[in-house]
Amino acid sequence: MNTEVEGKRLRSMLESAKRDRRIENANEWLVDNVTQALESKVVTPDDFSLRDLFVNLVEDGQSRLYSWDRTRRRGGHIVTEAAHAVDAATFASISGQLVFSAVQDSMVQDEFIGDRLVSNFPSQFQNAELIPGITAASDEFAAEISEGDPYPLVGIQAEDITIPRAEKHGGILPITREAILADRTGVLIERARTVGRGLGLRKEKDILDVVIGGVNPYIRKGEARNTYANAGMGFDNLGVAQLIDFTDIRELAELFYAIREPNINEPLGFSPTTIVCGKNLSWQARAVIRDTQIREGDTTAAPSIQAVGPNRIPFNLAVLANEFFIDRLIANTTLGGLTSGNRALANAHWLLGNPKAAFLWKEIWALATEEAPSNNEEQFMRDIWFRIKVGYKGVPAVREPRLMIRSDGTA
Repeated sequence: MNTEVEGKRLRSMLESAKRDRRIENANEWLVDNVTQALESKVVTPDDFSLRDLFVNLVEDGQSRLYSWDRTRRRGGHIVTEAAHAVDAATFASISGQLVFSAVQDSMVQDEFIGDRLVSNFPSQFQNAELIPGITAASDEFAAEISEGDPYPLVGIQAEDITIPRAEKHGGILPITREAILADRTGVLIERARTVGRGLGLRKEKDILDVVIGGVNPYIRKGEARNTYANAGMGFDNLGVAQLIDFTDIRELAELFYAIREPNINEPLGFSPTTIVCGKNLSWQARAVIRDTQIREGDTTAAPSIQAVGPNRIPFNLAVLANEFFIDRLIANTTLGGLTSGNRALANAHWLLGNPKAAFLWKEIWALATEEAPSNNEEQFMRDIWFRIKVGYKGVPAVREPRLMIRSDGTA
């Protein structure tokens, strides 16, 4: 795509919008249109040129760029037109959207599974907070209400859990005079993508550390406990089965179903949805859940007796696996009862349960970008014409550890 055409088209759209009395703010209207085009993939950040955007969207951008070019070649005084502030808000906003699009796309990597293991929990409380835990449906309606008697109060069984304070991660990307002059749009976008991959990796590690039980933020009614522990801690969600066939899934599923809600001793009312493991074990996991035929019996007996039937797993299971899962197991060995100090031990570990119900992502704000105002000290002192801040604030938490089982695969 001709990036010069894109810049001129945006200028034409902006000028038309300024003449249209129905549009209250032409700059915002243009930015919204670019944002929608990026979101729908009609255009990509690579379709734009910093130099061309500067020329077409910054007031006196062409003459300013000419002044920069002339002084770069021959030296001399840089002319600042009429000593007034440069109106570059539209250029900065559109550049910010290009950066946001590149960062956002790079945060969502096929290899990242963290976001698929948690439910999003928007919150305004940046510090630790109490939220309702998951409670089983209690049999509150067993007694008949006689004629004229009052209805009983129901649904008041509190099960508060504490989720930790949110953490902020991000950084600032500068757009320098040199980048505009040299039209280094590709460098800026690649830096943005690197930032996106870095932020995505940070979030992935934080979520996995909680999911595997290396970090244990679960506090119920003021009492902390490890995410995974044996019956001595109130319930048993630790297994030892090596994942070989459907019987190993059945063994962990029995642990899952045997756990009761602590207040009313009722089943929690969930079924396993997901196996979480490393790449190496995912080969076996997918084979087990996709087997279309199961053969059982003694093939060594005379005569050989075998029973053939369909796959025995009574619920659908997804397999989520990546190599970061293994790295986090090794990094967190000895924490939360983990015994995953080397690759062989980590490869044997696997989880079974309902992670979306068990874990959440407390989100204060999602990934966002913000442009610093132009005409600031950085512009004069360091030739940094625009700065774009990018970041998010959130934290993973455990909502209900009873909905996940961890096996170290030793038996």
